[in-house]
Amino acid sequence: MSILISIFISGYHGKTTDFAKNSSCHRMTIAHFLNSRKWDDSLLSDTLKCSVIEIIYSEAARTGKPVFCIVDDTIASKTKPSSQALHPIEDAYFHQSHLKGKQDYGHQAVAVMLSCNGIVLNYAFVMYNNSISKIDIVQSIAKELPVPPVMSYFLCDCWYVSEKIINTFAQRGFHT
Repeated sequence: MSILISIFISGYHGKTTDFAKNSSCHRMTIAHFLNSRKWDDSLLSDTLKCSVIEIIYSEAARTGKPVFCIVDDTIASKTKPSSQALHPIEDAYFHQSHLKGKQDYGHQAVAVMLSCNGIVLNYAFVMYNNSISKIDIVQSIAKELPVPPVMSYFLCDCWYVSEKIINTFAQRGFHT
């Protein structure tokens, strides 16, 4: 848990010394863990999601302010396609960039954030890889959200306006 806390506090620089500041373990112990242990991504993701739900929904229940579920996607652009790179980047593809108005090479991810009373936390961050549509990714995330304790809203850009998504969020208590 100290690793997660370190990532979200100010002054994080991506170094094991940052983790050691918030842990009872020595930084070498943390480095050894990061380098030699198998990561259970789903366990880490589920733990993070539970923490985010607890924080945001507690704030909503305490203040009566609405919960906002915010969905967006982004492209982390890379400079060269795999065919031209000396060391190809795994899972990078060409994606349509609406900001650039053309194809862009890189990783695309879908992010879902929950917000209440000025607190904004990342609930899910899913790499997109063409095997499942972004609509289906967002719909599956919506299905796992618990019903919020107060009136809540789903916010997205026009790329996510789909009957499937709107209905799924409505079933979970989020209005558009």
